Amino acid sequence: MTKTSRLWIVLAGLMGAEAVIAGALSAHAGLSEQAVLWVDKAVSYEFWHALALLAVALLSLRESSRLLTLSGVLFTAGVALFCGTLYMKGFWEITPFPMSAPLGGFCLIGGWCVLAFYGFKAKN
Repeated sequence: MTKTSRLWIVLAGLMGAEAVIAGALSAHAGLSEQAVLWVDKAVSYEFWHALALLAVALLSLRESSRLLTLSGVLFTAGVALFCGTLYMKGFWEITPFPMSAPLGGFCLIGGWCVLAFYGFKAKN
């Protein structure tokens, strides 16, 4: 196993755990209806992108690829920015900086596009 694939597996596991913790906290924290919606949205996106990062890890076991690395970096940054912003808004009613969620969303979209490009360019 490469260091990169190990990193993506560890991050995917941590993202999955964080999403479960955030979902449980949201269910028991007495948050407003809007705050619960923000946290639930973040939990959903974080779970899906934890699985996407796990796919990147599994693909990177097959071959080393800058495109896979870029996809993993974009997924990780996207989760930190997009989901992190929604968690902060939901739990503490703060936003780190005004464009953090849109920038995170752009990173998530970019991660998927780079992954698609990797699939297009990959050799048999």
